[in-house]
Amino acid sequence: MTFPNGWDGPGYFAAQLYPEPVRTDWSGPVAKPGIVPPRPLQLGDILSGAFHAVRYAPSAMFGLTLVVLMVAQLLGTGVGFLLAKEFGGSIIPFDDVDLTDTALFSWSTVTGTLANSVTSVVVGMGLMYTVFHAVSARRVTPVEALRHMGRRMWAALGFSALAGLLMAGVVALGAAVLIPVFSSDNTDSGLVLVLLLAPFAAVLAAWLGTRTLFASCAIAVEGLGPLRAIARSWVLTRGMFWRLLGIYLVASVIISMAASTVSTVFSFAGGLLAMQDQTIGFVAMSTASTLTSTVLSLPLTTAVTTLLYVDARIRREGYDLQLSEALYG
Repeated sequence: MTFPNGWDGPGYFAAQLYPEPVRTDWSGPVAKPGIVPPRPLQLGDILSGAFHAVRYAPSAMFGLTLVVLMVAQLLGTGVGFLLAKEFGGSIIPFDDVDLTDTALFSWSTVTGTLANSVTSVVVGMGLMYTVFHAVSARRVTPVEALRHMGRRMWAALGFSALAGLLMAGVVALGAAVLIPVFSSDNTDSGLVLVLLLAPFAAVLAAWLGTRTLFASCAIAVEGLGPLRAIARSWVLTRGMFWRLLGIYLVASVIISMAASTVSTVFSFAGGLLAMQDQTIGFVAMSTASTLTSTVLSLPLTTAVTTLLYVDARIRREGYDLQLSEALYG
């Protein structure tokens, strides 16, 4: 007996012996697809997967990011206005600065930027968690992502503090070398030294940034602490430096161009407000532009980092086998 799909089914006597319904659809199980295929990923897979991640869980990727960042931005700006009433409009304690400098270094601008930076680190934990589960075709709700942000908040801020201390140490070392040269009125030698140290600093920053690229993913996905996350990232990125750096730079340029195009509209609107009051207009323009750019770029950039992390685990640990089991059963 042959079924329409070409498979041989049970014969007449088998049907007499087993009269219960016999399955006639012998096609393989259909997988519930994730945002990327369960195999080593290429540049196209990572770029398309980042945009697919946003469409796969838009409320957790864009909606939650917008709400949390907007609340943090408003709180930071409000604190800045209170500090401005107490200590003056600008953090610069000089009177011989123009209006642009006063607006640029106003308390509202500084506190708003600081709140945006800290909140972006925390929001990244929920975004990475969402993208990682989207790879295995599981949608994370905004409430679940928000709870995960709270659980991993202190570990993420601890890693950011370590990175900031390292950067401050490098800057202090460079200042210790350059200040004596410039203080001796030897400007030409100082400029030559700057030109020699700048490429070295750029290479060092790119190397450290790439080798610790997956530390945030290890904190968000694997629940590690800051130091163990750095060690984990160091292992995963071994032998993949140029590949990771190239893909991340290409994706960052594409995402930055898209985000800056949209944020320009809000900057223009803030410029119209500046015609009425330059200080308030500058703060409004800076706040709207920063918020819009972050809301658009942060989910996509975080998705690219998470997919690179998944790809590194596939290539180094055979994570594609576990992923295929989750997709196909």
